[in-house]
Amino acid sequence: MSSQETRVFEVFAALTAVLLTIILAIFSTNLARFLASIEYTPPLTLDKYPFFIWTYRGLDTLTQVFLLLATTLGVVALLREDEGPGVEEESVIEGEEG
Repeated sequence: MSSQETRVFEVFAALTAVLLTIILAIFSTNLARFLASIEYTPPLTLDKYPFFIWTYRGLDTLTQVFLLLATTLGVVALLREDEGPGVEEESVIEGEEG
């Protein structure tokens, strides 16, 4: 890389860094305003809403089914035998040099 190409690359990198810094500053002020505008709501309590556990039981069941399926697929993927083109097993005989 010549010195002129190096200089062009350094200028491009500097301009990119300045541009990204400006963009970050703009978005961080907007993000700070957004976060300041969020109002705190207290969490749900079972004293106030005792039906919460029973209403979302289907969601809990679907989550458990998904986790069991993912676990089963992971175990099957680990235990499968690789067969097909390119997979060859060679037996090793001790004492053979080659």
